[in-house]
Amino acid sequence: MTVRTSTLESGLSTLSDAELAAVLPTATATGGSRIREVMAEVFKRHHSAVLAYARSYCRDPQTAQDLAAEAYASTYLSVARGRGPRHAWRPYLMACVRRTAMEWSAQTRDRVVLPEDFNTWAERLAGDAETEGALLAAEETALIARAYRSLPERWQVLLWFFVVEGEPAAAVAQRMSMTPSGVRSLAARAREGLREAYLRAHVDEGTDLECRYFTALLAGAVRRPGRRRGRELAQHLEECRGCVRVAAEFRRANRRIVTTSLVPARPEAVQPC
Repeated sequence: MTVRTSTLESGLSTLSDAELAAVLPTATATGGSRIREVMAEVFKRHHSAVLAYARSYCRDPQTAQDLAAEAYASTYLSVARGRGPRHAWRPYLMACVRRTAMEWSAQTRDRVVLPEDFNTWAERLAGDAETEGALLAAEETALIARAYRSLPERWQVLLWFFVVEGEPAAAVAQRMSMTPSGVRSLAARAREGLREAYLRAHVDEGTDLECRYFTALLAGAVRRPGRRRGRELAQHLEECRGCVRVAAEFRRANRRIVTTSLVPARPEAVQPC
């Protein structure tokens, strides 16, 4: 992905996360000031979500602040060395939070609280060279799990037996007092519901209520591009840079949905996240 100079001059806040990452190779070559500008935008954009995530691993608010800051500093160093994320910043930052919490817990248990099965999960990771990739994969699994849990219970049950367990439609129909054709029809609706919920899972939980309302509309609009956007949504996008950026992120995540099989993981893959 290339980013035009005119776009950069208009401000980093207009760029999607993927476009911010695309700026970095040039920024690394031209000096540290551009890197600082990019990372300042990343911090402003994702700090509240990363801090909320860090709180789940810490015994007190100050430690959570320290953990989030350490994750940001680690990402900054990786970027300065020509590494770091290529597309999504938030999963990368959260992976850094998880990894740093794991390192801190080895030194002291006074500040960090890890889930009971965290160490068992960590031991199953690949060698050091592949740990970062495994952590990122875990964060992606967590997004899918959050989307799955947000669905109506009936959809969750059907997706579990029909998609994850791979049971025949007739068997699922008997379990759920449905017809096989009803199972297939509801499965199509549940799959689409999961895809939209997956897009919404990328939105910061600290986003204000008005923008959360419009990002829910955006998820449906991205999944059904042939439909015209409502006047209310179109007007909001003209006024809100944040939601324009979310729309770009939704489109990128939607391309990932198209090229991958988006299904909930089995419990052993979900619980550690």
